Amino acid sequence: MMQLSTVCRSLAGMLLLHSGIATAQDAAPARLPATRGVPFFLSLQIGGGAGMVAIGGGVRLAGQRLEPEVLVGHVPRRFSSQPLTIFTFKTTYLPVNPKLGKHWRASPAFGGYINYTSGATLQDSHQPGKYPNNYYWFSTKVRTGMYLAPRVSYAGIRTPERPAPPHVAAYAELGTNDLYFISRTTNKRAPVLTEIMTLGFGSKIAW
Repeated sequence: MMQLSTVCRSLAGMLLLHSGIATAQDAAPARLPATRGVPFFLSLQIGGGAGMVAIGGGVRLAGQRLEPEVLVGHVPRRFSSQPLTIFTFKTTYLPVNPKLGKHWRASPAFGGYINYTSGATLQDSHQPGKYPNNYYWFSTKVRTGMYLAPRVSYAGIRTPERPAPPHVAAYAELGTNDLYFISRTTNKRAPVLTEIMTLGFGSKIAW
């Protein structure tokens, strides 16, 4: 009889222990999975010196404040003497990225770029034959420039079901390049400021 009582007490203790563990597990909040170390993004840009339409992608570094990326752009024959392909490497920096509510953010980003035009240069394509060979002492196939690119972005909230929600950004890009800047500062009949600026619009999606 004493053995039966001991067995019953042991079973009761095991049931209570199991119930306590299950209750503690149910009460514990769901743990979010770790995020990927280097977020990637895809880009689509119109204008801005990268081509009429350019696509590419990059990574987000330095606490997602630095965005190096590569773009491949195209200028159709309709807008030049021959089709052009433009390869661009650019880096955008976001000094601040304040929240506007739960999902929205805004940032006054800026950055710089270098690109290479395959085939005829942009100057030849716009006005073929106007400039003789060696008119410029530097290569007109390679351009460097800088820009301002204010943006707004939307990001989903991370959950166990969606550990990496998409992050979508839209931006405007106002900039200039070295050729335009030299034309502005060295020519007697310098172009007005609006003639040396480039304007582009784009979007990025990160995950």
